[in-house]
Amino acid sequence: MSVAIKARGSSARRIGALLARHYFLLRKSWPRLLSFAYYPVMQLLVWGFVTQYLGPQSATQGVLQAVPGILLTGVLLWDVLVRGELGLFLSFLEEMYSRNLGNLFVSPLRLHEFVIAQMLMSIVRVIVGSGVALLVAVLFFDLRIAQQAVALSMCLGCLLMFGWAIGMIANGLVLRFGLGAEEIGWAVVFLIGPLSGAYYPPSVLPEWLQAVAYSLPTAWAFDAMRAALIDGQIAWRALGVSVILDFVYLAIGAALFAWFVETGRERGLLLQMGE
Repeated sequence: MSVAIKARGSSARRIGALLARHYFLLRKSWPRLLSFAYYPVMQLLVWGFVTQYLGPQSATQGVLQAVPGILLTGVLLWDVLVRGELGLFLSFLEEMYSRNLGNLFVSPLRLHEFVIAQMLMSIVRVIVGSGVALLVAVLFFDLRIAQQAVALSMCLGCLLMFGWAIGMIANGLVLRFGLGAEEIGWAVVFLIGPLSGAYYPPSVLPEWLQAVAYSLPTAWAFDAMRAALIDGQIAWRALGVSVILDFVYLAIGAALFAWFVETGRERGLLLQMGE
């Protein structure tokens, strides 16, 4: 009997030790702690605003007829943004996991060549992943967007460029703070989800958030998407503003990533891939 009690006591201590290990890990890693509530809150905000967009006001504006196409196309274009960001981020993580960054940056490889290669890899991910999703949408849900192909292609390009900007910033943060900040790379793109208006116009947001939303190229790109699907027109102004903002964010992302890499070289972070 005493042996069984001791065994149970030892088991409880071992379980407690593992729980303590994760407690201390979470205590010093705020990105991991933030992720506990982050995704549920973001999902709630997105679909809460969708319900407001699809309320009685939308019915009077004749929007409901275009809703299936708007939602399906919004999902596809949002996936382009996510894959554009993750294309850079996952390629960078693979180099970190394999402890290859130090080898790359002592080689003749230039920083812009490293980034361009990651961008091309993200395009491959978009073509494969989003291309298959588009085929499924056409076959199973009768999605017809051929007439809006030009406008939607330009929206796709705007979203992909913004995904690259976010990816460079996420890569720099992980390089600076280590793999403990990996959660930032997964979460940052979803942070702008409620503000991007992939499934609803930013006009349904609170007024104080609308200005923030329109400081992002995504809000303009998705406005252009709705103009193409609802009115059958190419919203040149919205696309132009989106492209200008894309270049601004790309410049910021590139400058931050270059700064993080240079800082990493000075501090020896390229060889320290721990938490």
